[in-house]
Amino acid sequence: MSTQSKNKSLLNSTMAGAGAGAVEVLIMQPTDVIKTRFQSLRAASLYNQGIWRAFTKVVKDEGFLALYRGTVPVLCIVGPRVSLQYMGLAMYKPIFEKLEGKVIPSHSSAGLAGVCTGITQAVTLVTPLEAIKVRQQTDLLNAAHERKYHGIVQTARTMIKNEGFLSLYNGLIPTVVRQSWGLLVKFSGYIEIKAIFEATANDPSQPLAPWKHMVSGGLANVLVAVLNSPPDVVKTRMQDEGSTHRNTWQCIKSMAREEGFRSFFRGSWLRVIRVAPGGAIQFAMYEQLSHWLENRD
Repeated sequence: MSTQSKNKSLLNSTMAGAGAGAVEVLIMQPTDVIKTRFQSLRAASLYNQGIWRAFTKVVKDEGFLALYRGTVPVLCIVGPRVSLQYMGLAMYKPIFEKLEGKVIPSHSSAGLAGVCTGITQAVTLVTPLEAIKVRQQTDLLNAAHERKYHGIVQTARTMIKNEGFLSLYNGLIPTVVRQSWGLLVKFSGYIEIKAIFEATANDPSQPLAPWKHMVSGGLANVLVAVLNSPPDVVKTRMQDEGSTHRNTWQCIKSMAREEGFRSFFRGSWLRVIRVAPGGAIQFAMYEQLSHWLENRD
């Protein structure tokens, strides 16, 4: 592949990833708001009657738009995060493929590409924007029916003023673990499931049907939702307002001692509801947009 063609392919992967991620966020954001409140030690006590009651309580008490709290920072994340996700798959995977069977185990290139991409995501924009998102999603109305956090800039400014700049990087380590481990599972699962569909296709030269990409992405994300829940809960606890956790290890020990092992899976059902259909939507949209971009000329 020529350098020009390779650059075009990476650009197309980036654009398709950003578009797919934005569509997925706009559809699935309400489940993320409820999931974050379930994970928050401050807010969880108000939502102890099940998932459906939680949705209805938020709408009744705060209005429908409360289900979209934190959407702006998530959309700010989704561009670089999802774009990097697919760009990383397109860029890192061929590098690791050359090492398979020699330096690294066979069928490990997709997973290692995910690890590299996840680390890059976490240390750039994902951690501070996730911190802002968590503050907005767990910002409950006070007695005067007012909120403390109103927008992405105001939220960041308030956090820096009250807690210092490094408050934007609370939960960095669990975010690195969540992103890298999650993408390892997602990339490996998606590639392997998609390979099964490709191997059983009547005409291997034809692109897979959109529903096959959706099934591949959805099943891969079910694994991510369950296996990646602990670092996601730890991240939320560290980023929540009023958190007294000094570091990741102290947070883990405190949760295990005071709440038990099950606390690491708080909101895991909502993660499944959030990321499984979300992964199906995202991968299907990505494949369609990528195919359209590659063939538009």
